[in-house]
Amino acid sequence: MRARTFLRHHVDLRAASVRAERRTCRDLEEALGGIARALRLLEECEVTDPCAPGAPLVCNLGALSGTPVMTGLRTFFSGFSPLKVSRGGVSAPMWSAGSDRFGVHLRALGVEEILLTGRAGAPTVLVVERGPAFRFESGADLLGLTVNGKIQALARRFPGAHFAVIGPAGEHWQAVRYAAIALSTENQIRSGDCKPRFCGRGGFGGVMGSKNLLAIVATEPDRLPAAAPALKALNLEVARGDGSRRYRDADKGNGAGGTWFLYEALGPVHALPECNFTTTGTVASGALARPAVEAHTEVRDESCFRCGIACHKNAYGPDGFSAKIDYEPLNLLGSNLGIFEFDAVAALIALVDEMGLDSISCGATLSYAMEYNRRHPGAPVAEGLSFGDARGAARAIRAVAEGRLPQLGQGVRRLAEETREGGYAMECKGVELPAYLPHTNPGYPFALAGGHMSMRTYLLLMFERETGLDYWVDAITRRGPMILRDDLLGVCKFGGMKDEAMSEALREAAGIEATADELRRAVLRTHLRGYRLERRLGFTEEDYDPPAAAHERLPPLELPHFLTRGFHVELKRRVLARFDEMLAEEGL
Repeated sequence: MRARTFLRHHVDLRAASVRAERRTCRDLEEALGGIARALRLLEECEVTDPCAPGAPLVCNLGALSGTPVMTGLRTFFSGFSPLKVSRGGVSAPMWSAGSDRFGVHLRALGVEEILLTGRAGAPTVLVVERGPAFRFESGADLLGLTVNGKIQALARRFPGAHFAVIGPAGEHWQAVRYAAIALSTENQIRSGDCKPRFCGRGGFGGVMGSKNLLAIVATEPDRLPAAAPALKALNLEVARGDGSRRYRDADKGNGAGGTWFLYEALGPVHALPECNFTTTGTVASGALARPAVEAHTEVRDESCFRCGIACHKNAYGPDGFSAKIDYEPLNLLGSNLGIFEFDAVAALIALVDEMGLDSISCGATLSYAMEYNRRHPGAPVAEGLSFGDARGAARAIRAVAEGRLPQLGQGVRRLAEETREGGYAMECKGVELPAYLPHTNPGYPFALAGGHMSMRTYLLLMFERETGLDYWVDAITRRGPMILRDDLLGVCKFGGMKDEAMSEALREAAGIEATADELRRAVLRTHLRGYRLERRLGFTEEDYDPPAAAHERLPPLELPHFLTRGFHVELKRRVLARFDEMLAEEGL
């Protein structure tokens, strides 16, 4: 690979200063950018408190972010997570990503990476302009506004710009560990509705809030990247090919209907999480499946900027927009809380979005509190929050975001440490599990940044029905980490591009020559670096255990029961040994 460089902007919020640094890429991973480049930076940092002024928060792009490649829209926020933690109390790095025009604007303005440190003396807005140039403005007028309130106020102040903002949860970072960063969308600014895309996992809204930074503004560039004729066939495949079929509606190339389709796939075998990652054995969740909802509610498929997949499934009621529906928030704020009435769930989803909370962590924390209260009716937490109580859940969500309920705002790991009942706390390494039963996914503990976005093992049992040790060692050490590819490059995971097509896209859109094999190796090396960093920070074998409840048999579940304690112990031994071998093989 010929020598490539990238531009890093060091932003010191305390001093209100910016320094540009041109750096030479040390390998393909750094050239590809995204989380690969961020991890290289973070492994050189010593951080004990993710929200300390000196702790880094990295905002960067992948090689294809902001290019004419369809779905090349992603912006990454990386750092030491307020949530992710070892059993010994050591914080560790992770990342989160969001789509639409914010990253496109950054690229067009000449920004590849921003390294944020320091704490501003007053609420601040960081403005990025052509040049690129940076300036600092007051954010006092944004304090207390919801996510959509901030974005609409900024849209009036900076016409044509796009934004990364925090909600009330990020402002109350001392009491909330799972605050998100919201990225504005074209649809949101045009309609006025709360339709951002979230960098949700890991609590980086709180890290941003700890720096007294309420928003980053990417002003309108002179021009956006034009469509590239050489990419026309590739983009058509992204929009209508088999790789994205699950996420399109039926009228767009025989699509399966978006992530919502999982209600129809998992429901019949009772694999939908209900009432804190168990299953009721009933058909109650069927009321939240898309066909049932569309009998009384209008659902529109809408899209990110210049994307033909249109994976957003937005619900509209008599008064207009209700909520944007993805599988994770629908399940974790619905079925998993024992709430099966769609309008009530949609209201909770909308509230979580406006407050700037990660819906996965929030839902999993609420369900743990509900299960604890079911077991301890005489000494409940969170004012007796219970399964099926939508109004109580709404009160708790608002209280968490406003810093009035830190007991729940600290997340499942720390709440379970307080109650001393961790067996049914659905988290690994302090990060709450996504909406897939841990009984079906031995790969959860080995994910770097959330169990479904950084380890592709979460639906394997459903679709392949394999239960052997050899199969799962291979799935976790070879197949699972490949889901990280798009977190290096800046494209959406829903595009489903094959590695050979991605190699072509890199050549045409970014001028990077990398074969499919070289690309796969760079992805694997990135995962191995993340694993190596965990171990260097003091993560022990105990940190790679799932919650104890994952080993229990769920009688209604119509999938094989195999993840016993003994199976996991042997699997963990072999997986960690194989990762150590792979580090040696790669010279890392």
